[in-house]
Amino acid sequence: MTMPLVFETASRLWRDRVTGSQEYSVIKNDRLHRAFLSRSPVPESEYRAAVSYRTALLRMFQDRTLEDVFPGRFVATPEGDTYCISRRHPLPLPPWDGDSTRRALLADLSLVYGIGKQTKRYLKGRGYRTIPDLLQHRRFSAPARECLRVLEEGSPCDVLSLVSRWYPPSHSRHLASARLFDLSDFLFLDIETLGIFQRPIILVGVAFVEGGRLATDQFLVRSMEEELPALLAAGEAVRKRGVIVTFNGRAFDVPYLRERCALYGGMFPAAVTHFDVLHPARRLFGQKYPDCRLCTLERGLFGITRDQDVPSMMVPEFYEAYAIHDNPGPLVPIVEHNCQDLVSLARLFFHLVEAA
Repeated sequence: MTMPLVFETASRLWRDRVTGSQEYSVIKNDRLHRAFLSRSPVPESEYRAAVSYRTALLRMFQDRTLEDVFPGRFVATPEGDTYCISRRHPLPLPPWDGDSTRRALLADLSLVYGIGKQTKRYLKGRGYRTIPDLLQHRRFSAPARECLRVLEEGSPCDVLSLVSRWYPPSHSRHLASARLFDLSDFLFLDIETLGIFQRPIILVGVAFVEGGRLATDQFLVRSMEEELPALLAAGEAVRKRGVIVTFNGRAFDVPYLRERCALYGGMFPAAVTHFDVLHPARRLFGQKYPDCRLCTLERGLFGITRDQDVPSMMVPEFYEAYAIHDNPGPLVPIVEHNCQDLVSLARLFFHLVEAA
């Protein structure tokens, strides 16, 4: 991918876009009952705390370099280098047995074309307990044979495609099919941007299981010229792993990555398959945690609390402070927030798979 002329213009004007149109409203005196009148409301107390935190970070890190604050390495791409921050994290993993998943699917008569809930109940009453039992059934022998071929000989993607035909992504049967893939196939993905509506990406975080631990790689855009290399590095990670896991990534992260790649005249690689855990989380925990935000779920399920977090709507201002002052301090909460999102996303995914 080569840089089009439009990128040069975007690179010159990005600061104006950040400072010229805030995408949030400060709610005076924290009167949250008025928040519905505003787009992306931020309580005044949170806003003031964030501004004070930004000032403190600038003072605290004024004599530090970015490489000193975030030890990392450079990753080479066809369009230049991108800076990668790599870490390792402990991760509790559930038992992972694809064979037991296939056996469970073999007992689900609903996967056979033409069998609904009522027919399934009738067949169970007549002694047809598994899909192989249907091979002797006059009406369902042919569709059962085709279903059996996919379950016994098909790839994990083939089986997931069969399950997806009858079950929505929020259903536990769909999520349980994740066990058919190898743990090394999963790539957890989360991005940080300068807002919405075609604004640049400043951080692409990916995570994967390696040696029984969770490895995180964060491709940091130190200046706008490095956005394309960061996109290419993230795309290569998707090609290598194949199966991506996100939290609301179908609606936000993946379309955003595709849009930014399109700006440079290229395409973000398509994943083999995509598990978006927002929907099964809402199905399982929606009554207990009504907002089902990732930070809410991590606090309720894993006891994780975040200190000195920054409202997502104010991230552009923190990045702006870093760029203006050449001070890595304002990047600290952005990088740490993204890293915690990746860790919590992985823990939530495996928690949901185990529950399924």
